[in-house]
Amino acid sequence: MAKNSTYWIGGAPCCGKSSIAEKLVEEFGFKYYRVDNHLDRYLDIGAKKGNKTLKAMKARSREETWLNDVDTMVEEEFEYYRYALKIIEGDLKRQFRNKNVVVEGSAILPEFIKARNIPENQYVCMIPTRTFQHNVFKERGWVTRVLGGTSDPDKAFENWIERDARFSAIIRDEAIDNEHNLIIVDGKEDLDQVYAKVKTMFSLNKEEREQEKEALEE
Repeated sequence: MAKNSTYWIGGAPCCGKSSIAEKLVEEFGFKYYRVDNHLDRYLDIGAKKGNKTLKAMKARSREETWLNDVDTMVEEEFEYYRYALKIIEGDLKRQFRNKNVVVEGSAILPEFIKARNIPENQYVCMIPTRTFQHNVFKERGWVTRVLGGTSDPDKAFENWIERDARFSAIIRDEAIDNEHNLIIVDGKEDLDQVYAKVKTMFSLNKEEREQEKEALEE
């Protein structure tokens, strides 16, 4: 494990990214930047600074948001995340300078990883299958609460799933094309098995940790 490293976990929603990040924090003592905790702030900043897409997104009602054209929803999601990544970079420089940190969220796009020449052992892309994602969404009560304010909650749910499925497909293909570390989450492996894969992809293991500790004590 390199000192003062940033480990990026991107991909699509509802596939265990945050659970993996939390396990890394627990085992390795990393700082944790959870993108989802800042989504409203990114939207507010973008809208106030006049970004047309984010301004339009912020002004919409739930009805307008979730019963919108799905292709438009996907395009706006990418625009939103590209804007967010600029803020994320600034946050990391201010808050986590000289720290080991794991950054986790769907906003971490493969195109960003490629453009910044981030080492392959510092990025993992996690993508759920459509069935897995659908089942997870169905189990989460907050989804029902969010969509409950629309005139057609079933259609809104279908749009949400379709948007994320299309987003997932694009991210998956970009990760493959760029030969990034990719994990397809289908529910056949438990969290610990997926976590073991992530640690291998990040070149993290107990032996390396012990060696670093011994070196510091010499």
